[in-house]
Amino acid sequence: MKHIFKILPFFLCFISFGQSIKKEIKMLEGIWIAEEYYNSFEENNSAIKSKNAFDPNYPVALRINSKEIKKGILNIGYSVLHDHLLHPEVSEYLINNKDTIREQGKYKINLKAKDSLNYYKTTDIYYFNYDWISYFTWDINNNSVSLYRPKGNGHEEKFIVFKRIPFEFKNDYLFPNPLYYYTRSKTLSGNYTLKDNLGNILSESLTIENNGIVKGFGLLDNFTVYFSTDIYCGPPAKYDLVMFFDDILIDESEAFHYLYVKNENGNIDFHNILSNKEDGTYILGERVYELEKN
Repeated sequence: MKHIFKILPFFLCFISFGQSIKKEIKMLEGIWIAEEYYNSFEENNSAIKSKNAFDPNYPVALRINSKEIKKGILNIGYSVLHDHLLHPEVSEYLINNKDTIREQGKYKINLKAKDSLNYYKTTDIYYFNYDWISYFTWDINNNSVSLYRPKGNGHEEKFIVFKRIPFEFKNDYLFPNPLYYYTRSKTLSGNYTLKDNLGNILSESLTIENNGIVKGFGLLDNFTVYFSTDIYCGPPAKYDLVMFFDDILIDESEAFHYLYVKNENGNIDFHNILSNKEDGTYILGERVYELEKN
């Protein structure tokens, strides 16, 4: 009986710790954007104008969701700016036709293994901690989370401080790619009157939802729209790009690409894409659609 009483406090302490850390993660839930990139993009709503605000290969946005805790291990989804592919908005991966398709980026931390500074060692984050180490930490009181890489093995010391943006996880959008959500919410999400290049109304209620799903216009109904940040290779990009895909998991998926321009009225113009034969840069073609916010 004495042994039972000795063991019981240990289990109570363990349970209390588990409940406490889950409560903290619950308080951290949401979408987090690297402060340097956030400050730039909030000002200009443009991947082009924010090109030099942040390293394109480092985690620029994080997703923290307490539903991704398994056996004391938290999966944190992350995004990078420079990526030639679009990825499913899922936790870790999905299986499609027997193929494993992974989310854009993820790392894990063991919630039972923090050091004396309240730092949690992360798993690999390529390129950020390649052949080296990095840590994740947070400050509930200051409403901030950070990634830290100490100096060593060819790496310089690096802190990335993240700022939380308004977001509520919903059953139809539990595991957003944090960068897709953020750029889309600042540039595209909303309800619009859609007009053609002559000003004729095509739809009085075109809706782009937070998860990118388009409603209210037959040609693009149930397509998903993405605001591109992949502007780091090839000729310098002069205009922001939006992409509509029927299904990114299908190789032959129908897709539409437009250059994105805010016009003098504050409305959104989608233009056809032309190519400059001399340098390969995109040229602004004819305006195809105008989106006027309702």
